[in-house]
Amino acid sequence: MASRFAPVGVGPRRDARPWRAFLLVALALGTAAAPLGRGRVALAREGEWRERGTPESETSRRIRRQAIRQGCAFLAGRPGSLPGTPDYAGRQRSDGGWGEDKAVVALTALSALALMSDGSTDGRGPHGQAVKRGLDFLLRLIEERPLSSRYHEGYFWFPQDSSSRMHGQGYATLALATALGTSRGERALRIRRVLEKAVRCIEQAQAQTGGFGYEPRPDDRHEGSVTVAVAQGLRAARDAGIAVRNEVIRRGLRYLKDSQKRDGSFQYSLTQEQSSYALTAAALSSFFLYGSYRDDPERTLERGIVYLRANLAEYDQWYYYGHFHAAWACWQWDGHTWADREENLWGWWHSQVYPDMLRRQRADGSFEEERGRHDFGPVLSTAFAVCTLAIPDEQVPIFQR
Repeated sequence: MASRFAPVGVGPRRDARPWRAFLLVALALGTAAAPLGRGRVALAREGEWRERGTPESETSRRIRRQAIRQGCAFLAGRPGSLPGTPDYAGRQRSDGGWGEDKAVVALTALSALALMSDGSTDGRGPHGQAVKRGLDFLLRLIEERPLSSRYHEGYFWFPQDSSSRMHGQGYATLALATALGTSRGERALRIRRVLEKAVRCIEQAQAQTGGFGYEPRPDDRHEGSVTVAVAQGLRAARDAGIAVRNEVIRRGLRYLKDSQKRDGSFQYSLTQEQSSYALTAAALSSFFLYGSYRDDPERTLERGIVYLRANLAEYDQWYYYGHFHAAWACWQWDGHTWADREENLWGWWHSQVYPDMLRRQRADGSFEEERGRHDFGPVLSTAFAVCTLAIPDEQVPIFQR
């Protein structure tokens, strides 16, 4: 089957702006490379390629940075921030959150993280006030927890939000931990107090299998994508100086490892066998996030990477979620090398995905939302896309290699 990530100029146009099409041609210079073989993966694992970086071209960086700035302007809703477009009332809610009630916790955390990935911090930078208001929204969910709540005191619970659940818990922990490093004084103490409660909530929700489910309690409905989300939040919290139990991390990574199938993919849970590019990318990003670059006798990493490369052409479900984690995994593996598409994982991946993702950006800075029963609108797609494009800038500590 032909790859849907063909070079720009092949297939239908998504964007009618001629200047953008011209610049995208300069960015997308190659086609898909062959999957990495066992020997190549082993060599990369030893760090021999990671030390030999090829910098990003100035044209590529200019295209990427412009898309990030436009996406952030959409999320922050700054009137007149995009030349030639109407003023906005703003995408951020009056209470500081983002999105509709059904996923406001997750969307708020991801939107704040996207703005921070462009260099804004808690109250500083071009979108600093939007970040601050979003963080305040998350902080209040725990600080002003109603006495009638049936959940643990460290759970980010918003009454109208029935979708975020423990995914939102992980993302909110990640966003607040990212902000803690740039906050000062009483503000930093306030964030730290909330993070300590959030981490305790995550720890007490781990199932006996090591995985995590949708609710903030241990039960049998554990699955890989929630486990990845909370693993990311815990790593960021630990990096920010919050105590995290090593046993929780060890058991969570073991859960992910145990969910790998013979073909190298990672399945939904230990009891549900469906697997995907997105789940595989998410699992790999978690291993690398915790420093697991040296493969094991079962060739967990090698088989996962080979599956990732072999299934990119067919991937479209959970487009932004999957590519966010794939970007994270590929950058952690051998980022900083932009030109080698044959033997370098990052060079191959970004040359295939970035042009396609950029074609999905609209004139107002938002990215086309995914279609289907889990459509959360342009806030989710834009937040994930901005984070994906901004990973090489390493403004967010957890993205750094």
